[in-house]
Amino acid sequence: MRNPNPFVASPTDPTLDAFGRRYPIELKNIDFNPHFTRETHCFRATVYLDGKRVMKVENDGNGGAHNYYPFHGQSKESFRTMLDEAQEKAYESLDDSLREECRSILINNPHAENPALEWVITELVNEHLCLKEMRKKLKSKITIFDKKDGKVYEYKMKPLAPNIKYLKSIIADKNEGESYVWLNDLPESEAFVYWRKSTEAKS
Repeated sequence: MRNPNPFVASPTDPTLDAFGRRYPIELKNIDFNPHFTRETHCFRATVYLDGKRVMKVENDGNGGAHNYYPFHGQSKESFRTMLDEAQEKAYESLDDSLREECRSILINNPHAENPALEWVITELVNEHLCLKEMRKKLKSKITIFDKKDGKVYEYKMKPLAPNIKYLKSIIADKNEGESYVWLNDLPESEAFVYWRKSTEAKS
């Protein structure tokens, strides 16, 4: 009998697609729990590799490593194969410096798990939360990125066109703002490029 409620993957985020995905690995159905987030993000999600659902991942937020497990109906053999493939693809997707760091960890501790997949999953969760925060800010405040110092600044004004125009005129009268990028004016994917530059500068 055909399943009346077949699994349907949630659509990918158009902003992240436009921003440019850096890894063959993708997270969907991310369930983040800020209340239990302590030393690590507390979350659960479905892992996709090259567009194919391969497993589930979770972290309890207490500082431990991510826990990978099969999705409903997946065999143990399939899960093990997909986990190995995801770890390999994650390693290949890292830049040279991170790959070298992985090699160093494994040389010093031959029994350690390759940390590449852990790093990629964590980065994807960070990216998800970063985009969520940016959307919240751009919806409620006028927000600019200053190219001079690489920081994001917010004005406590509703980002309505008349308000943005008014603020631009005030700043122009002061002969300021040449280095400002008005994020509310940009397509979301372009705004996210500047937002990521700011968050990376802070880290």
